[in-house]
Amino acid sequence: MRARDVVLTTALVVVTTLVLIGLARLLLLLTDILVLILISAILATGFSPLVTAIERQRLRVGRRDLRLSQPVAILVLYAALFLVIGTLGSIILTPLVAEATAFVQQLPEILGNLGRTLDRFEARYPWLPNLSGYLTGLPERLAGLSRHLGTAAGVVFRVFGGLAALVTVLFMTFYMLLEARAIKEQFLTLFPAEQRERVEAVLLAIGQKFGGWLRGQVILMTIIGVAAGVGTALLGIRFALLLGLIAGLTEVIPIIGPILGAVPAVLVALFQGPWVKVVLVIALYTVIQQVEGNLIVPRVMRAAVGLSPLLTIIALIVGARLLGVMGALLSVPVAAALQVIVGEILNAVRRDVRRADRDRAAGRGPGTG
Repeated sequence: MRARDVVLTTALVVVTTLVLIGLARLLLLLTDILVLILISAILATGFSPLVTAIERQRLRVGRRDLRLSQPVAILVLYAALFLVIGTLGSIILTPLVAEATAFVQQLPEILGNLGRTLDRFEARYPWLPNLSGYLTGLPERLAGLSRHLGTAAGVVFRVFGGLAALVTVLFMTFYMLLEARAIKEQFLTLFPAEQRERVEAVLLAIGQKFGGWLRGQVILMTIIGVAAGVGTALLGIRFALLLGLIAGLTEVIPIIGPILGAVPAVLVALFQGPWVKVVLVIALYTVIQQVEGNLIVPRVMRAAVGLSPLLTIIALIVGARLLGVMGALLSVPVAAALQVIVGEILNAVRRDVRRADRDRAAGRGPGTG
């Protein structure tokens, strides 16, 4: 009997371990799909109040008041979002392409002037590194970027892959908004009847966290966009409004977003000159990036999501480590959801402890007759 029990226990442990390893591998294979589902859930939660507000609007048609159905309200919201994005894109793209074209045409002259300036600095301060030598080899380094970016076909496939992911997210968000109640009811059937009310409360709290995170992102984009636009305007940089819009839009990309938002401003400053403006622009965006990462993001996310600044920073670091930029982007709402779940578990444990204390105080503890 003992030998058989040992064999059965060992077999059970081995099978359980293999199942867990298989589930872990399956989750790794499905990471991209799970990320798309999570993004769609966050967008659906954030869009839900807007869809409800559109549904409540009454349209006067003749003598009758008509209300939009939920599918039509979702389509109206999508149309408004595409209109706003298209308008902003048209405002940003045309001046940016014109400025970039002019910059490329003037690039040899700019590099020549910069090289002569660096030569004078190196002659005056011999302890400086050989920056002019690095500048001379810059065109070759830029040409070598193609090896890292891949072939043109690879770039095209990545672009189409991104567009396919975007379309998938939009469709999943649409159906999540449309079938939110049915999805929630089906999910609740997985739990015992006495626990469904508490699970529903947890789902509601997680939804509020997701919506708060989405609103927090909009607030962050506005703050950074205004700061960059006002700062570049005070420095006398052209297209300050455009640069502010770019900085605000790239703010949604964690970690590298502020850097991407700074690149157009530095290019415009290079094109305008003098070099002191370039230094001031770099200093401006460096300050914005530091304030954004260490002060604005933690405080805004604490107000919008309820995470402490320390937990926000830890979540960003862990998310970036696990899934890169996308992990950093989704780390805060995921951490907020985990905070809700862990909080509910701890509350349940506290309730059980208090109930056990009351039972013992009433003489109904274990072993009492």
